[in-house]
Amino acid sequence: MNEATVMNWHSTLRNLGKQRLRYVLPGLATAFALAVAVEALAHSYKLADIAVGHVWAPPPEEGAGGIAVYGPILNRGDTAARLVGASSPIAETVRFRVSKEGDVSWSEAIELHPNKPVSLAPWREHIWLSGIQTPVEEGDSFELILDFGDAGKLPVKVVVEDEGAH
Repeated sequence: MNEATVMNWHSTLRNLGKQRLRYVLPGLATAFALAVAVEALAHSYKLADIAVGHVWAPPPEEGAGGIAVYGPILNRGDTAARLVGASSPIAETVRFRVSKEGDVSWSEAIELHPNKPVSLAPWREHIWLSGIQTPVEEGDSFELILDFGDAGKLPVKVVVEDEGAH
């Protein structure tokens, strides 16, 4: 083969690669979008008419005495429901904490009115784990079991991640 033939083959292969790339890139982008969507669905949960979205906790601060857990809950039913308890293998105690204007109080349950979303958040009621038996840090995850009384119990995965991601 002479140099002109080699250069011609190289040019042809390069052009074929560009043409294929035009078809491959959109396919890769679609696959990535689907993977992200599946990951988002993996962090959503359902128990009868109760839907729970992405449940997360900020990395615990040293000396905080526990871990706060946040996330959205929606009762899609026609009657009120209640989150009456929770438990986790990493904590001795799991309670419902309410923080308002620097004051902390504790609640026996979280009311879930029909079709009214509840956001467990730092400035309102949320779940508080204390007596942490297993240290956690950003990037970790742990199980939390939500007890909705008569509706049943729902295990969820809590992802430990920075608040800035929300």
